[in-house]
Amino acid sequence: MTDWIGWSSESEDGGSVVFRQSVVYCIDAVQAAGSFATGNSIQEFPNPVISIDGGELISLPLSEEGARALASQSRKAPFGKDGQTVVDETVRKTYEIGADKISFLNPAWSSFVNELVQQVAHELGVPRAANGDFNVRAELYKNLLYEPGSMFKAHKDTEKVAGMFGTLVICLPSPHTGGAVCLQHGNESLRLPTEESSAFDCFVLAWYADVSHEIETVQTGHRWVLTYNLIHDEAGSSCPSASVLDSQTEQLVQALSLWRDHMSMPSFLAYPLSHQYTTKYLGLAHLKGHDYDRARHLAAGCARHGGFYLFLAHVEVTKSWVNDEEGDNTIQYQRTLHTVGNLDGVKLSHLHVSLAKGYLLDSMYHPDEYNRDPDSRWGGEYIGNQHAEFEETYLDRVLIIVPKEFVMSVFLDNPYSHNDLNRVMALLRETVHETCHYTDTSTRELLFQLCDNVLNNKP
Repeated sequence: MTDWIGWSSESEDGGSVVFRQSVVYCIDAVQAAGSFATGNSIQEFPNPVISIDGGELISLPLSEEGARALASQSRKAPFGKDGQTVVDETVRKTYEIGADKISFLNPAWSSFVNELVQQVAHELGVPRAANGDFNVRAELYKNLLYEPGSMFKAHKDTEKVAGMFGTLVICLPSPHTGGAVCLQHGNESLRLPTEESSAFDCFVLAWYADVSHEIETVQTGHRWVLTYNLIHDEAGSSCPSASVLDSQTEQLVQALSLWRDHMSMPSFLAYPLSHQYTTKYLGLAHLKGHDYDRARHLAAGCARHGGFYLFLAHVEVTKSWVNDEEGDNTIQYQRTLHTVGNLDGVKLSHLHVSLAKGYLLDSMYHPDEYNRDPDSRWGGEYIGNQHAEFEETYLDRVLIIVPKEFVMSVFLDNPYSHNDLNRVMALLRETVHETCHYTDTSTRELLFQLCDNVLNNKP
């Protein structure tokens, strides 16, 4: 077992203490974390059995005959401009049917939509109420039909009813190409294409009302969607928005920017999570409650800053002492960091190192403060007149925040051997190969950085 070197808690100055407090505050204040928009394809869903104005049923997937039936019951969709409602097909070209004319004959559809609302509320980062619920509901707004040439230029949704904070869109099975949704909030953008598997699957999208979005031109077929207003019903609370999420992330980015201002800071910091976890799984998807929200928030902050990586790791905290016949106790504590992985759950290093208290963002890791039984106990019984050692072990998990220039210290012993390098490079190469479709470039950056270190003979 080795210790990370080059830093001592005795060298910590007042500025670094303020920095730690700022980062901890930014993390602890997060009650929910999410994205300004989300989109997912769904393969299993009930047929809503839609009837328009009490007429014939519209079958799935949408056929040419069904599209003509929808179009015959529709009107050209208007939009708001300078306080007026206008129709201008150079800005918006699509057909709409109001909610009052749409009937769902399958009662399972309502339950399905309610489940979707809970899912997208979680992904958007809507704060939960005190009882753990989201207090969010969806209210049907329009049926929209996009034919070839249909589109809608960039715009923001207006608040149509009290408490509306976002939009839910369900793209029903209707074969088409084009018609992707392009979303923009601040400097962040997201493009969600709906054409893949459009003949068979539903595609569900949701975004906050203060997010600008555009519907690209439909090239072929028909794009058939149901739009819902997302409404927050919690009395006395502010309406969720992308701007609120963005301000939380920006505060964290500003706090992280202070890291390099203090020479006394260590090469990484660990933030302890609240829940207990087994050592089998290591990844964002397996985190619970606020642990998940805070990890997601930290990941967003590190990504936006651009100068940090975020990892997950297991920590073993051991409390050991000696009991003698006179009742005197000598207590020792040991924290061991091991099994570092990325947020996808891929284990990148099996390094075991002693985790000094100074590497923790706060002082939580003191076994006397744990309000739970240890995960294991050993010893504690007397043997004749001689004392016996007594040991308790607690297994926990931490988030590891690492400046990119120090990232190799998380994976390699100091000094490291060629075997260490080969081990880590093999893990990173396997991760890149298995997740070549993954949009997060952090693992690729790690591999390139390690190769650069090796080629330049850097530690």
